[in-house]
Amino acid sequence: MNKFRLEPLAFIKWLVMSLVAVLMLQTFNIQVLNQKAYQSKTKDMVVRSKNVYAERGQIMDRNGVVLADNLRDTANKVLDYSRIFLQGKLASQIVGKLDFNGHGNMGIERVFDSRLTGVEGFRVSVQDVRHREIYSRSEDVAQAEPGKNLVLTIDKNMQEIVEKALKDGVAEFSAKSASAVVVDPYTGEILAMASYPTFDPNSKTQGIGRMAKNDIVSMSYEPGSTFKVITASAALENGIVDTNRIFPNEGKSWKWNPRANPIRDTHEYGDMNMSEAMVQSSNIVFAKIADAVGAQKLYQMASHYGLGMKTSDAFYGEESGMLKDPYTLASNSGSDLKQMGFGHAVMVTPIQMVMAYSAVANGGKLMEPMIVKEWRDANGNLVEKKEPVEVRRVISEQTAAKIRAMLNRVVNSGTAKRVASKKIPDVLFGGKTGTAEKYSQELGKYDRNHQVASFIGLAPVENARYVCMVLVDDPQGVHAGGVTAGPIFRRIMEGVYYHPELSPLSHNLVQVKVDNPCDVDFMGMTVNAAKRLAGDRGCPVTLQGEGDRVISQRNDMLDSMGVVLMLGETVATKMPDLKGLSLKDALEVMGNIRMNVEYEGKGRVVAQTPKADETLRKGTVCKLTLKERG
Repeated sequence: MNKFRLEPLAFIKWLVMSLVAVLMLQTFNIQVLNQKAYQSKTKDMVVRSKNVYAERGQIMDRNGVVLADNLRDTANKVLDYSRIFLQGKLASQIVGKLDFNGHGNMGIERVFDSRLTGVEGFRVSVQDVRHREIYSRSEDVAQAEPGKNLVLTIDKNMQEIVEKALKDGVAEFSAKSASAVVVDPYTGEILAMASYPTFDPNSKTQGIGRMAKNDIVSMSYEPGSTFKVITASAALENGIVDTNRIFPNEGKSWKWNPRANPIRDTHEYGDMNMSEAMVQSSNIVFAKIADAVGAQKLYQMASHYGLGMKTSDAFYGEESGMLKDPYTLASNSGSDLKQMGFGHAVMVTPIQMVMAYSAVANGGKLMEPMIVKEWRDANGNLVEKKEPVEVRRVISEQTAAKIRAMLNRVVNSGTAKRVASKKIPDVLFGGKTGTAEKYSQELGKYDRNHQVASFIGLAPVENARYVCMVLVDDPQGVHAGGVTAGPIFRRIMEGVYYHPELSPLSHNLVQVKVDNPCDVDFMGMTVNAAKRLAGDRGCPVTLQGEGDRVISQRNDMLDSMGVVLMLGETVATKMPDLKGLSLKDALEVMGNIRMNVEYEGKGRVVAQTPKADETLRKGTVCKLTLKERG
């Protein structure tokens, strides 16, 4: 009985001793035999390594307004970062956006992705059983280095003015699209650049497609009549054709070769020199000028202006355009050469053309376009400052001055009359219109129903602060650059000059009179018609001079609500009296009688040749001396 009762107790004792022995053996195995293996396994359970996010650099305008920044998202307790574009659609084609991996895939974000992207850090994270980091035991092995901040040359306020003007212009002219760029001609800095329609880089659902294209750098097109400045440069700089050489009248069509297509003008202008041909935009005369210059010299001038090559490494998607070599230009009896003279048979980009006109504005120097102003570190310290780059001198200061005088006449009395602004009458614009038909591969010829209208303007024409180019793609109804792109240019400049933070002069919004009864263009009206219209609108007018038509108008200095109308003959035979007139008024008067003008000084006319009432002769140049009051 007792023996039977002791056996279970012995078994339990034996079992307990066996378990203790097993545990001791496993402890010996873990702590002695396989110590390192089990230590490593335990460490893996509580220690995690992870990359530390490096902040992407900001993108700002020239005044520090942030365009692109980083947004921290702590939703669902997961720290995440995303790019946010604080100005929405504004300048989106310049700035670009990121792909799903956080790398730039268009615009500035792509071109400078490596500098905007920082260097990730490395952190050892010790965690408890609930995978919460124990900060006292965790540490950063390598610190994250944020990307560099990029300061652009563009101005947010000017960019807003440009984008609104383009949007309004596309609606007004039922155009496919419109583009514009504003440049400082002395530094090459791009102050605004846009195409419309555009896109919202913050949208996760909007399709982008063509709206992401910056046409100012990526659009190749035939420039049309804006190219005539290049042809004039080649003729003047090489001393082949001067401004006074008369080209005989060919009517509206010049059949220079029995087998070639005729070269046409929109009107019959009579005998003309180069200046008048620029004002009236005569294809025939500029074809003749190109022929006189020759293929080699015209090609060289176009190349020196930067045509046929990219302008900068800073533009995403920039095209080169197409410039035919001298041999090709000279073939087929010079057919391509003559067409190139008035802007056909050559492909350019808008950025190339606006930089060419900037060279004319600054006295002959081709500048590299600048979109990057400087780089700064995360603390705002300057890392790198970009300086203006002069590519080369293209033309002399004398040639540039002669071309500027032509461009001023284009606005005052030529194809760009609608560009002149009544809101800023003391700002004398200069510029050139262009209307180029698109070549249709389907039709095998130029399609008159599809055109690119353009205007490139200098504001003001002397000592220009801005050179602005506007393109309108496929405007409907009216096609000419002077009545489509030109008015958009005017609105941009009026917006700039009346902006409290941009205006280079003492203009402000108060000076713009709402419903001004004299907000009327009297130019070209008969005296009686002008009087009737002024009476109907309640506009006080003062008449000066003699003649049957209004040849100039200006604000009345004695009556802020009135205008002074200068009268003259429809066809002038005698020199008018210009003394006391402003330069703008004098140029308007002389533009109406088709006479070249040279001037020196500033202010109002104090001396002139020919003298008042002298008989006018063809080829005579009017020379004016101006002086400030006092």
